[in-house]
Amino acid sequence: MTQISAPNSDPKKRRRQDRWFIIAMMAPYLALLGFFGIAPVVYAIGLSFMDTIDWVFWGFTNYEFVLNDFRLIEAIQNVFTYVAIWLTMMVVGIAGLSLMLDALPDRTASVLRTSFFLPGAITSSAIVILWLFLLDPAVSPYGALFEALGWENRRQVVSHFGYPVVFALMAYLAYSGGWIVVIGGALKGISKEVVEAAHVDGANQFQIATRVKLPMVWRSLALMAILSFANGIQMFVEPQLMSLAGSTYSRPDWSVNQLAFQYAFNLGDFGASAAMSTMLLGVAIFISLCVVFGTRFYKMD
Repeated sequence: MTQISAPNSDPKKRRRQDRWFIIAMMAPYLALLGFFGIAPVVYAIGLSFMDTIDWVFWGFTNYEFVLNDFRLIEAIQNVFTYVAIWLTMMVVGIAGLSLMLDALPDRTASVLRTSFFLPGAITSSAIVILWLFLLDPAVSPYGALFEALGWENRRQVVSHFGYPVVFALMAYLAYSGGWIVVIGGALKGISKEVVEAAHVDGANQFQIATRVKLPMVWRSLALMAILSFANGIQMFVEPQLMSLAGSTYSRPDWSVNQLAFQYAFNLGDFGASAAMSTMLLGVAIFISLCVVFGTRFYKMD
């Protein structure tokens, strides 16, 4: 009697097939990553060592030039002040809102998550224009509050808040809704048996939220912090568009990315712009890796 073997019964052959299937699935992403991610970075690194005006090799001259720019220290302080305020708002605000929404009935929580998510559909440029109206006591719905505080015009409002706080509020409005949905999904993945066991042990809602749920979604919060930090230190649109409110608000060198833009498109020095962009990328990667390995982000529990 002839024995019929099961298809793909050879473990080695099956592993090879699985490997080729994985490669085929990843190929489109890897192609896009290579063309629009790795290749531009490699090109920028090479450009940063060149004098792009006379097209000669300059070594580290571009790096020395941008590091000696008197505007750089203030730009770095501006950006990191903004990032510190924004990350605090993101981590505390999103964690708190997500935990509170998770304690509500599903239908109510879904409606509220959608309402939080909708502002994120607005582009950054539109949000800046919206905030220019919100900060003007003459047309803002908060005009009465501003006038009660003695702030009669947009300049006084902005000066009292400060650019870092204004930009952090803009960014929080733009990005918080999407992350509330993501963290909400992570919270829904927590086993109901774990929550019920905490109830049986006598834990109240606050204790369940802070001692049971929060430790189980910390990786999602860490991912949010890493991506928000990388996005935050590259800020460009918000300070660049503040000039729409008038020359008084124009700050073309407020952020590091704006300085890189000035080098490239005002001075025509793409080598210096590439050097500053490369350093900015290096800082983002270094700090992100410190967070990843410091928190053992990829370690399985």
